Amino acid sequence: MILLRAIGPVTHKLMTMAQWREASEAAGFVAPETLVNTGNMIAGFDGTEAAVVKTMVGVLRSFGLGENVVPVVRKPALLHKLMQADPIAEAAAERPNQTGVYFFASKKPDFEWLKRHDGPETVHVVHDHLIVDFTQDVAQSGKLIRLIDKNCGTNTSRNWNSVRRIADRCAAREKA
Repeated sequence: MILLRAIGPVTHKLMTMAQWREASEAAGFVAPETLVNTGNMIAGFDGTEAAVVKTMVGVLRSFGLGENVVPVVRKPALLHKLMQADPIAEAAAERPNQTGVYFFASKKPDFEWLKRHDGPETVHVVHDHLIVDFTQDVAQSGKLIRLIDKNCGTNTSRNWNSVRRIADRCAAREKA
């Protein structure tokens, strides 16, 4: 699974999701499928995770996308583990759009700073990912979001609903 960081309406002028799928397939990705929100792809690839990242970076740069558009790669099994852990069950059920899962480019982000976090948000570390119950409109949590960026490095996040839907689609593909 590939999650893109810094993708949105501005980048759509350079690369549509259909173009991304086509270019990914031409680069060796098998049955690329985009889903849920912009910048989510499920695809097979014969190679290491480093090779996936390198190849996908080449695809992205071929469209003229800047270095801020970064692919974050995860195996579908990890999504299933995150869903099973569900440390925010009540929040995920009541306000899934106000819960987030942060995926980091670094394999071992530094979470030491969380010991000092005193915001209204509840933060859980699960398999080196942050799962955040924002408890409010995400836009009200700018301080926490800046701390995550500053302390954990390059990342991308998806709300709980999106992660669940991506995990479900990964499971369906595995069964097919």
